Amino acid sequence: MLAALAVSSFLVGALIGATGVGGVLLIPAIMFFGGLGTHEAMATALFSFLFAGIVATASYQRYGTIDWRVTLPVVAGSFLSGYVGAYVGAYVPARGLNILLACLIIFSSLYSMLPARKGTGMAQRLSPRGNTALLFGIGIFTGFLCGMTGAGGGIISVPVMLLFSYAPLQCIATSQVLQMVISVSGSASNMSNGFISYSTVWWVTACELVGIAVGAHIAHRVPVSLLKRMVSGLCMAIGLFIAWRALG
Repeated sequence: MLAALAVSSFLVGALIGATGVGGVLLIPAIMFFGGLGTHEAMATALFSFLFAGIVATASYQRYGTIDWRVTLPVVAGSFLSGYVGAYVGAYVPARGLNILLACLIIFSSLYSMLPARKGTGMAQRLSPRGNTALLFGIGIFTGFLCGMTGAGGGIISVPVMLLFSYAPLQCIATSQVLQMVISVSGSASNMSNGFISYSTVWWVTACELVGIAVGAHIAHRVPVSLLKRMVSGLCMAIGLFIAWRALG
């Protein structure tokens, strides 16, 4: 089971590094292969994203992909709401969290299946102040949901930012910084509740970091559309399985 968790963590890291989407799959991997309960698995995954975010941010910054004028408003909003989301999540029954997690994973699958879209064009029509307000709102929305469920920020922020016509690689780069900030904010609440399994998180994080380095390399050299289509099937299967268990 430890080997399965190691391989799963590496693959999740590669998905995070390449697409900004996929961190949510770490939670069921920790539940199934690590033997942790729902709250503990979500908190442990969220804590691991701190280190994942540091490595991914450094990688994307080295490539010069991060536009800090876009990224900073998003992470500012998420920092405020990540703690609140984790606090609320501690009082939500495991069944409810599993249903929400399943919905996020299925959403990730459906998003990965969609063809590239031009979006609404709103980002280009807004004033600089309006853009900042929009990005701040995206951060608040993303931080709350991810703080509650332990999901990586990219599963929410990437499709939402694409909808408003931000550049795809810019969206992915922003999500790398976002996961780090949400992890700090949400984990502060999870630590006080004793949900984080430190014996599991270090092993998971080590494998995840290797995967992120590989994924970041892929993102800047090959199209990621094929990778996203492949993972969409896995996301759908896992999401439906978690929903079936939660509703059964």
